[in-house]
Amino acid sequence: MGPPGHVRGMLLCHAGPHRLAFHAHEVASITSPAGQVAASARQAFRAPGGASRVLVTASGGAVGVDTLEIDAEPHPVLPAPPVAVRASGGSLQGFVLARGELWPLMGLEDFERFLRAGGEGA
Repeated sequence: MGPPGHVRGMLLCHAGPHRLAFHAHEVASITSPAGQVAASARQAFRAPGGASRVLVTASGGAVGVDTLEIDAEPHPVLPAPPVAVRASGGSLQGFVLARGELWPLMGLEDFERFLRAGGEGA
């Protein structure tokens, strides 16, 4: 996890051309989409669903992504504007700079609930 305001251990994912990061400790398993009912992360960007990998939470929630990489380096978490947090249904936790790009850091269970609700913010 790292010190407050930092994250260590993330999954850097793509949903189409869009970037998303998730805390590694929030992912109970990674599966293929075959036979798995999962909300597609692409829905957050108003794109047709689809996935090549599925991130499964401890409670059984599942989010499909197109690609993923593991990043074990520590990164500071930059704050997210409150309007963006609200628009994401509370799932946006901040931003991290990794591999030279800015990644939105999402809470996996909150993001899954956001997608299941149709991608509508609070």
